[in-house]
Amino acid sequence: MAEKDLVFGKTYKCPICDSSFKNLTVKQGKARMVSTDLDLKVNYRDIEPLKYDVILCPVCGYAALERYFDRVSVFQRKNIVEKISQSFHTVFEEKDEFTFEDALVRYKFALLSAQVKMSKHSEFGFICLKMGWLYRAWRVSLPVEEIKKKEELKAHENEFLSNAYNYFEVARAKEQSPICGMDELTFDTLLACLCVELKKYEEAKKYMGAIIQNRNATKRIKDKVFELKEIIYEDEE
Repeated sequence: MAEKDLVFGKTYKCPICDSSFKNLTVKQGKARMVSTDLDLKVNYRDIEPLKYDVILCPVCGYAALERYFDRVSVFQRKNIVEKISQSFHTVFEEKDEFTFEDALVRYKFALLSAQVKMSKHSEFGFICLKMGWLYRAWRVSLPVEEIKKKEELKAHENEFLSNAYNYFEVARAKEQSPICGMDELTFDTLLACLCVELKKYEEAKKYMGAIIQNRNATKRIKDKVFELKEIIYEDEE
């Protein structure tokens, strides 16, 4: 099935300028999961939903992941208007699907908006995590012979996953659970997975130990920890 047949223009109202606009969104139930990566990124058939996770107002330039789009205080709204909207003149061409380049531009607007809003570390971390995964999806989609481009995308992927981990580590210390909609166990599992992905093995062991000692850890989560342990063991041999 073509990607454009899996998305539609959903109407949103901007919390900054009150404009109504349409944003391409994945149709509910249409994304079919096929696999999960080591760091919990879910892969789907025929579409990369990450490309459609940022809502961007084409009138004022405010952008955010859907989870955070409407969560704007009076102070944050004022900052967005003064520091983004007043100088925003970008024209976005209407499309029936997004390329990876289109999506990354939208994520960069989300990062800018988060910076201007002075958002929590968890929001920055979630944006960076999804950007790292997006660079990976783009890399995986390319033909094998595009070696140089794949290496470039891998470097960007690692950069943003590292940024995500750093933001999440601060969020874990300063913010209350749930973080980004994840309970403590799920969040620690994500951090452990990111550490292994980034070869931060000592940090990974710290989180894995906390998970195993948690009485609420399910068999599925413990199995994930043992999988991570095996990867570390094989790499350190």
